[in-house]
Amino acid sequence: MEEIFRAIFDAFPEKSRITFQGKCSDCKDAVTIHVIPTSQGFGLSGGGFVEYSMGKYAVKCSDCYKVNSKMVEYYISNPNILPIFGKKDLLSNMLSAHF
Repeated sequence: MEEIFRAIFDAFPEKSRITFQGKCSDCKDAVTIHVIPTSQGFGLSGGGFVEYSMGKYAVKCSDCYKVNSKMVEYYISNPNILPIFGKKDLLSNMLSAHF
């Protein structure tokens, strides 16, 4: 995930934040996650990304992320019920929100 953020900020150094817009994998509500570079990497506000499998991510709103910041076993065994994003999908989403 960090390499996606780094690639976007390296390509667009004038950006102070990038945004992901989608649906929470748990509650299905709309979620907007802002990614901000920090001295220790990247900070997120509005939700989080949970690695589902190598290179695939689920998205959680901040409320659902606070309740459980990991994938639930039920979801792991039923991946078709989740909006799962590959790195390319996440990158496209974030870039389309800005350009």
